[in-house]
Amino acid sequence: MKMLLGLGLVLYAMGLHAAEDFVPIQERAQGQSLVGSSQGNDSLYSNPAASSFVNVYSVDGSLALPKSFTVSILDTKTSDLGGALGYFRREVGSDYYDKDVVPSGNQKYIEGAKLAMMKRISNEIGIGVSGKSIWGPNTRGERVRLNDGDLGIIYNHNFLQLGAAIRNVLGGNELLKLPRDYSVGGRITYDQILSLSVATQSRLRSIAPYQYGVGVEYLSPFFFAIRGGYRILTEEKQNLWSFGASFVSPRLSLHYAMEIPNQPNAPLEHTLGTTVLF
Repeated sequence: MKMLLGLGLVLYAMGLHAAEDFVPIQERAQGQSLVGSSQGNDSLYSNPAASSFVNVYSVDGSLALPKSFTVSILDTKTSDLGGALGYFRREVGSDYYDKDVVPSGNQKYIEGAKLAMMKRISNEIGIGVSGKSIWGPNTRGERVRLNDGDLGIIYNHNFLQLGAAIRNVLGGNELLKLPRDYSVGGRITYDQILSLSVATQSRLRSIAPYQYGVGVEYLSPFFFAIRGGYRILTEEKQNLWSFGASFVSPRLSLHYAMEIPNQPNAPLEHTLGTTVLF
């Protein structure tokens, strides 16, 4: 934990001052429905409290083809106060910008660093907070930096988990497509093998969700897991199916996720990942 805090201070001193956070691989596989589910390193991007009930020291990396990636470290093992540190780089396409903007070669990536802390405050409740420093082009093609943070809470009771997260609590930035918003969700698990998760995402200025997500997961006792999801974007009027699979072992896990847009000729989105536990 001390090492993570030290690394976070080093990153801040180097000028990583906090655009849109990276979608982690398990969220992509399960329809972005995991805000109310216990997670590992992916909690850094979905709900900073979601790793309060895991006991791990892990290093995780994901590559969203062709050129987006994230790396992170999570430590909830060496201290009652857990910590996570991550860096991501996300490629943005021409549809990200306003219609009259022609991006240059160095305007194709959004980068960010995140530092999170999480703690179990009772046998059933965990809380988390994260700070983030994100930089890159906004929709007008201007290079900007943003400092902000997220808050999260999770309730864990036997087969039922519930959670919520507020993202960009300091206000966010609309031109970076980072509004202040919140997400709520839950997860039901049967016999620690089969799980169903649901989540909604809304802006604070509007109660109506702009995204609904549903996910399922089957965790086999024979070192593999299969996942699926469905996501509805109400404003864009899009529906997306997703699929994922993992090889799972006590020390090393390998992951794959694919998201399938419902638009004709839209490309599939593939993500590869690995997790190493110590």
